[in-house]
Amino acid sequence: MAREDRPPLPRRFNLIRSFAMADFITLANAASGTAAIFLCLNYVEIHDPAFLWAASALLPAAFVFDAADGFVARWRRRSSPYGGDLDSLADIVSFGVAPAVLAYTLGMRGLWDAVALIFFVACGIGRLARFNVTSETRADASTGKVKYFEGTPIPTSL
Repeated sequence: MAREDRPPLPRRFNLIRSFAMADFITLANAASGTAAIFLCLNYVEIHDPAFLWAASALLPAAFVFDAADGFVARWRRRSSPYGGDLDSLADIVSFGVAPAVLAYTLGMRGLWDAVALIFFVACGIGRLARFNVTSETRADASTGKVKYFEGTPIPTSL
């Protein structure tokens, strides 16, 4: 079989190559939320307040990354096909699950507390799913940005 007849070999690291700079900032958002969860788990085991302070500091850092990813995407005029969904997934970790874990760590451990925290996370997931589904139809034709929100944006959980 001639070289021209063979299918091209798959390129390595295709996923990473398709990311824009803004996507890496979005991943920093998700990493901040995940690290906050891990620090809460460390606090439960060791009871060192430094873990709670660090977890509490990582949530505003996640917010900074969340704001910066959109700014960088607009500034560089480059986004990836993953950007919107990646942002929603990072937001649910950093502004849904991480604050719920922090609240649980700080003492919201009763049955109704757990129900409220689960409801909070479920509402955040529902809100982000709705935004992802409707954002294309609500986006401004010239900028591609959604002009208004329905419901409360999940970063307000901070």
